[in-house]
Amino acid sequence: MPSVPELSPQDVGTPLPIASCVPPDTYTYDYIIVGGGTAGCVLASRLSEDPSVSVLVIEQGPVADTWASRVPLISGNPYRSGTVAATWWARPMPQVDGRSLQVMRGEALGGTSRINALLYTRGPPGDYNRWKELGCHGWGYSDLEPYFVKSEDTLSHPASQFRGKNGPWQNRQFNTFPYKIIKKVIPAIEGANIPHFDDLNDPSDSAASIGSLDVIEDKCFQRSSTNRAFLPGSLAQERKARLKICTNTIAMRLDFARVNGSLTAKGVHLEATNPRQAEFTYYVRARREIVLCAGALGSPQILLLSGIGPKAHLEDQNVPVVLDMPAVGNHLQDHIGVPLTYQVPMSDSLHQLENNIFSAIGAAITYIFTGRGLFSSPFQSVTSMIPTRLLDDRSQLVVNDPSELDASVAKNRPDLELMPLANNCTDADIPGKGIFTLLPTLILPKSEGWVRLAANNPRARPDVNLGFFEDPSDYVPLRKGIRLALRIAEEVRSQGYPLKDLIVPDGTSDEELDRFTRKNLRDCYHYTSTCRMGAAPHGERPSVVDTSLRVHGVHGLRVCDTSVFPEVVTTHTMAPAVVVAEKCADLMKAAAKAR
Repeated sequence: MPSVPELSPQDVGTPLPIASCVPPDTYTYDYIIVGGGTAGCVLASRLSEDPSVSVLVIEQGPVADTWASRVPLISGNPYRSGTVAATWWARPMPQVDGRSLQVMRGEALGGTSRINALLYTRGPPGDYNRWKELGCHGWGYSDLEPYFVKSEDTLSHPASQFRGKNGPWQNRQFNTFPYKIIKKVIPAIEGANIPHFDDLNDPSDSAASIGSLDVIEDKCFQRSSTNRAFLPGSLAQERKARLKICTNTIAMRLDFARVNGSLTAKGVHLEATNPRQAEFTYYVRARREIVLCAGALGSPQILLLSGIGPKAHLEDQNVPVVLDMPAVGNHLQDHIGVPLTYQVPMSDSLHQLENNIFSAIGAAITYIFTGRGLFSSPFQSVTSMIPTRLLDDRSQLVVNDPSELDASVAKNRPDLELMPLANNCTDADIPGKGIFTLLPTLILPKSEGWVRLAANNPRARPDVNLGFFEDPSDYVPLRKGIRLALRIAEEVRSQGYPLKDLIVPDGTSDEELDRFTRKNLRDCYHYTSTCRMGAAPHGERPSVVDTSLRVHGVHGLRVCDTSVFPEVVTTHTMAPAVVVAEKCADLMKAAAKAR
């Protein structure tokens, strides 16, 4: 496969200060996309379909499209040598016994779609109908379903109104499971009155469900990250005259000017990511628009560095205030997971590959020659979604009226995902043991955190407060989720399976479960809403972008990633991020035609 042409800041920009003899056309592009991650690759691909426009993508990391980065099992390990995952510590949370968690994102072309668990999940229609309820017209499920269909090529489902076969992004479903315990867990969850569905992305599914997941693996059983699906080397080479991909480059800040009295985004200041190569700062100019696609941690950081954000914070960081916008960096949301950890036979755990060299060699050979085996298996192949308000004291789903399970209604959405995983999901190594995890996860949190500048240095990681349990009511659904997980474990044991407790609660009282939660919780890297969509920058529900993803009060500047979600969705965020990019591309094309 042809490689993606990688350019440097000096290839695409001009050094600052700009020399008067440098022709502006040599550093001017119709569109500048800051961040070549999950959404940025999609947007770049769609905008560059027009042969008359020029597009520049600025990506902090490399392309790094290696064999290991395409193998599902290897690429999903963020701790391996050669990973493109970047991690740093969030702020300690006093309300969670002072615990500090690591935040993570992918820093390479394709972003976090390069390192995540591969899960292609759209969420229930009620997620997007909730956005519409919040005033984001044009963002209800019926508005977005065509974009889900447009992007995908499902290898496991028939084409339908809600499933696509003609898009560039392939996904498939695994209905055979390499671990015996998964076959025990599925009927145990169904025994709690959770119905089984064949396609968890079917919008007619109920708010309670269990089934096999779709994962982003292509026909060759390789990871179909968005860079490989939407910006493969062949496409990048074909369009290289009008599509420039500038990697290993940091966007230092945006440049603004007053045009006819209106604040307008004009360009971007760039430097090489490697400080030893950053002798000069370069400048690139946008003829039409600049779009931030740096993710829910990166996009607010760039706005803040550029002087757009809460005035007091900008002044504290000695950043000149361009526009006071309180919502920038605020309203951060993420899902909250609490792993219950068990010991299982080593042969029934992913950790067999770490503890048995022959298993590892055999799995590698199988994958190399057939594309199958453990190396192609996703970390998670099954999940269950539960509205905990319908769980009784025995952790049994009780439905008095079928309308309570209508997932198109926002109030009916599930607030818990229970994930069975044949690996260790804690933050600590547990050597020499086969590990299985039941991971109850709060997917509809009320708590919010924030992203701030740690310094006015663009090379410093942003300061992140995850804000877990700022709203104590978030404990309630997690208590029910943990009790359900304990019930499932007991049911598996009752079938004769050798499941041993390793890290589980000491008891089942509210106090004991809350204590266990604080000690063992983890974030899920599903960051959203730090540049959220809404009607206005101030008022009862302040926002950063309007329903066309344009930054309030700034011409020529949009945001396009999970940071614009009005609220976190009750699902893994990759597929929704791609849909945002698909819609954004259409909005920008329509705006260009209207000029």
